[in-house]
Amino acid sequence: MEKLSCMVMIAIIILLSGCRTKPSGVSRCIHFDFTQEMKDVHTMGLLKDCTIVPLETNDSVLIGEIDKVIFYETRLYVATFSPEQAVYIFNLQGKLLHKISRKGRGAEEYLQLSDMFIDSRNRTLNLLSRIDEKLLVFDVDGYRLVKTIRLPKAFVKMVSLENGYIGYMGNYSQDKNQPYNLWAMNSRYEIESQYMKIDSRWESKMASIHSLSTYQDSLYYIAPTDFNIYRCQGKDMCVDHTVRFGKFHLPAEQLSYDEYKEYTRNPDYITTIEKFQETPDFYIYWVLAAGQNRLCLYNKNNRESQVCELTAYTGKYFISFGRMIDITSDYIITSVSASDMCTYLKGGNEYVNFEEKYPKQIQRMREEFSGIQEDSNPCIVIYSF
Repeated sequence: MEKLSCMVMIAIIILLSGCRTKPSGVSRCIHFDFTQEMKDVHTMGLLKDCTIVPLETNDSVLIGEIDKVIFYETRLYVATFSPEQAVYIFNLQGKLLHKISRKGRGAEEYLQLSDMFIDSRNRTLNLLSRIDEKLLVFDVDGYRLVKTIRLPKAFVKMVSLENGYIGYMGNYSQDKNQPYNLWAMNSRYEIESQYMKIDSRWESKMASIHSLSTYQDSLYYIAPTDFNIYRCQGKDMCVDHTVRFGKFHLPAEQLSYDEYKEYTRNPDYITTIEKFQETPDFYIYWVLAAGQNRLCLYNKNNRESQVCELTAYTGKYFISFGRMIDITSDYIITSVSASDMCTYLKGGNEYVNFEEKYPKQIQRMREEFSGIQEDSNPCIVIYSF
């Protein structure tokens, strides 16, 4: 019955979406069974290595909540969008290289830092300011402001693609005659097409999810209470596949914002996909189930699906999996607080002895991370695929 309802739902969406071409595999419906025993994410063949970067701490570098991290070449770009609205650039040893803090109303400042992204075609670091519809373009080192670009819309997020850019409105209908969430632009930031009409029940309201992801030449889009994975290629946006989460699946989908908020109070349901990411071997779905972050993995090679626990890493080091920050086609990025790191460096606490079971891992951490104090900045953890 669940498979039948899934197929009917996809057929309806295709008819309503107005796709000019039907993507291959559009009838796929991927199922995850939460009644089966969950697997350890480290045993699935997804994560190949782990790198810990302790961020430098001094009087001018005190980082609170981390909103976004980009790992590019030999640098880490760490952004705090609120309240500080700054970007810190570190090397892979955690040494601070530069800080960008330009909040203000000037021509070379931003009113509301809402996103950052790397434009690999031009090798630039781009900072997005939503309120003043502006893009501040820096060299990848962050030292030199190359130019400031006036954008056609008040985007809250942006993605750089091979031939242009995609801007995301965050359910804000700036033009009531064209209430679309996604806008495709060419390399000159000129609008060429638009996708995904904004649901009026969600006008100017957002859920804290990662709506956009990229893999090779494809852009993917997800929305709250909508368990379809949308794929954009060229000028077409269609349903690539849909997902079902068994006993945790919502009894209804594509709900209003008020209905969504009501369901978020109930741990019995997965209300949204936090992030979807394709990799060479897997589809990854980051979800919140029964109050816990889980990774649902679909193996593209053997077509098996598995729900995974984010268990502690016990390879080279011993650390908790960390607070999820982002997933890309190459990495999962998390953060671990300095106080937690100090507990691991001590070998445990009054309740548990980590060192007894993981002596080599704890010793290696003491050798590499001896400078971490309780009030230090968090560590960035990079799990490589």
